Amino acid sequence: MVVKIGVIMVTAQFGKDRILYFRKLGDKTAGAKLALQTEHSWSYERSVDSTQTKDGAITTGGGLEVSLDISAISSDDEVNNMLMDSVIEGYTLEVWDVHLDEVGTGDNKFKAKYAQGRLENWDIPANVEDPIELSTSMKIDGKPQDGEVTVSVEDQETVRYAFKDLAVE
Repeated sequence: MVVKIGVIMVTAQFGKDRILYFRKLGDKTAGAKLALQTEHSWSYERSVDSTQTKDGAITTGGGLEVSLDISAISSDDEVNNMLMDSVIEGYTLEVWDVHLDEVGTGDNKFKAKYAQGRLENWDIPANVEDPIELSTSMKIDGKPQDGEVTVSVEDQETVRYAFKDLAVE
């Protein structure tokens, strides 16, 4: 949705257009989409200290800390199992936050954010009336990088399918 604010045109962003993919660092397979994602959020934090001087306060900044909080409906699939194992075994993951609303420069290319890090927890509450919604948090190594990724047509159709005729294809 494009909105005009004064003389500037801005495009609203929606969470439904952001999909997470994961892979165990070092694996020689394609990154895989986490099924049934409901929400994720990036947090960027930097501790800032201030020291009082006779001329006023001065501030100094610490290192950047980045984390990614993730929620999804639990399912018994390879990606869910791999993510849970990463907490138990302590291995590093790669993550891509793919922006399906931002087309890249080539066929099936989309803008994305890439990072590496470790999941620090795996919570799976089992409420009697609701689907099981897992939650986890990933501590990111360094600073996430922006770029472009190739998303298969199959994954694109899973997330956002095109109109099809009722005739047999």
